[in-house]
Amino acid sequence: MKVGSRCGFCLLHRGYQQILRATEDESVRLEAVRQLLALLGEGFGPEAIPSVIGSDRDRIIRRVTGCPDTYAEMKHTANEQALAFLPVIEEYLQGQPAADWLRTACKIACIANVIEYDVPGHSPDFDEVISRVGEEGFYIDDIIEFKGLLGPGVRVLFLTDNAGEIAFDRLVVRELRRRGCLVTVAVKGGPSLNDALMVDAEAVGMLEETDQMITTGTDAVGVNLSETSEEYNRVHQGADVILAKGMANWETLTEYPAPCPTMFLFRAKCEPVATVVGAPLQSNVAKLVPEGWLL
Repeated sequence: MKVGSRCGFCLLHRGYQQILRATEDESVRLEAVRQLLALLGEGFGPEAIPSVIGSDRDRIIRRVTGCPDTYAEMKHTANEQALAFLPVIEEYLQGQPAADWLRTACKIACIANVIEYDVPGHSPDFDEVISRVGEEGFYIDDIIEFKGLLGPGVRVLFLTDNAGEIAFDRLVVRELRRRGCLVTVAVKGGPSLNDALMVDAEAVGMLEETDQMITTGTDAVGVNLSETSEEYNRVHQGADVILAKGMANWETLTEYPAPCPTMFLFRAKCEPVATVVGAPLQSNVAKLVPEGWLL
């Protein structure tokens, strides 16, 4: 997905918020902002991909400020809060008809995609949204078609997004495996916004839910296949179905032909993504694309 005009504002806003958390030294903040503006001045244009610029931005901030992970404390808190809430959500899921468990688990995981920080105009308040879980649905709803792809021995690659929400992704992984799928879950290989790392997967119990746990091998925002590791690429190319959580995975993976049917599952939290996918802001999206599809 290419940038929209609002992406420039968001890229700068998110960068500045990270800089404020990374250091209290005004001279360091000034230099980080200077280099961020230079990056945008040179790289922001009609063919730019927002998550690719975002990766370069975050690397500049880490290098200039010396802060390795500007979201570390927020991710830890999000994981703890999600785990505290998880039993209530599991009870709610079990109260639904068994035939609807996969749809409901996907909806819960999609609602949990609100746990993202520093997106202008977006609230990361999961408690407020989940209180309306019974009223929430999918604006784009390809769950039935997705279910038709699943079954014993089907190799599913699950691409996680944010810390905190990864606790609720467990419910989806559980349902995929209940259908006999062989599930590989991938987290980021290094700090990338508030995305889940292996330590977050361990903290919320994801390792006990999945058949295989890997990283992308890179700290890139989304999944930039020009940077991912050989291990990740083997799994990506060998998957029968990919389930990609979050807007950044939409931004990056839509630039490559889909190697297999791919389900994009996310909350449309910003105008450029909502416009491109064709959904209102703050709506839930479950969009399945066929093998070979390219935006």
